[in-house]
Amino acid sequence: MFSETKKYKNNGHFFFKKGDNLPELSKDVPELPGIFYVIRLARGGIDLVYISRSGMLSDTLRDKINITPYQFSQQDFFESRMMIESVDALDIYWFVTIDKKHNDLPEYVEGLLMQRHYEIYGNLPLWNR
Repeated sequence: MFSETKKYKNNGHFFFKKGDNLPELSKDVPELPGIFYVIRLARGGIDLVYISRSGMLSDTLRDKINITPYQFSQQDFFESRMMIESVDALDIYWFVTIDKKHNDLPEYVEGLLMQRHYEIYGNLPLWNR
């Protein structure tokens, strides 16, 4: 989706549906710094709805996928949005931005993706507003 993420070879994605166990689905996400974004699959359409990142030292990518910045369960947040918006599933993509090959701050990469989204659509992703 974003050309800025193509260089990160330590990456992956998984689908989350209502009733799934998010910590179990994200068990293969590394405990390293990085970014992730969420694609919403709803009513036959797809759109990017959320971009986020781990902290530099305070949390890992897996932590961030499972806990919101306000210490709420990300699973609860995702499921409530899915119910309100009649979402069939979420496709969650993750990228490690600091490892042996890369040293890109997650905050920087998140900013790049937000900027790119804004340039294309004229606004931030729906769940980032």
